[in-house]
Amino acid sequence: MDVYELVRGPLAWVALTLFAAGALYRILMVRLTGKSEPVLEPWKFRKDAVRSILHGLIPFGSVSMRRRPLFTFVTFFFHLSVVLLPAFLLAHIVLWYESWGIRWWSLPDLLADTMTIWVILACAYFLIRRTFVLEVRQVTRPADVVLIAIVLVTFLTGFLAYQQWGPYRPILIIHILSGEILLVLLPFSKLSHMLSFFSLRAHLGGEYGKVLGARDW
Repeated sequence: MDVYELVRGPLAWVALTLFAAGALYRILMVRLTGKSEPVLEPWKFRKDAVRSILHGLIPFGSVSMRRRPLFTFVTFFFHLSVVLLPAFLLAHIVLWYESWGIRWWSLPDLLADTMTIWVILACAYFLIRRTFVLEVRQVTRPADVVLIAIVLVTFLTGFLAYQQWGPYRPILIIHILSGEILLVLLPFSKLSHMLSFFSLRAHLGGEYGKVLGARDW
């Protein structure tokens, strides 16, 4: 078995298994920790919870977003691209079809390329920001830089492989391997906010609205 077959086969299954187990662990810990502490149950305050979630999803929906317009603009489309591209990129859908015989609609090539370039530029922006903005640099840890670098490598190599620029096979192997590393790290790093966003916003909305009589946005 060559390296390509290894990363596409056994290592892919290992990554998916670890991601599923980690995601389940993360969700269960949030639920169990919440039940063991005297905290609010946000589902009892649906109005505040829903408002909090919506304001967190809408660009410039919160005061903090409006105070940092460039960061908000870059971050919003970065997250949108990171979520949509892996699921709706034509090359990925073809792999799903070859393996499982299922397929769905894909993003137009021009839009997918634009979103990929946006992610690459956004990663560069985040690295520059963590290097030169004092208040961000003070709270930056090596793991934060590593996570951004892995995202950058994953999308950059994916773009190069799709355009067939450079040595195709090595670039594709690096793309798959970095994507698998990213998948494994997701539940166990700061990237886990992708899993807990809705529950966290719901809790904050209920707590602010009921206890503080204020808005969390």
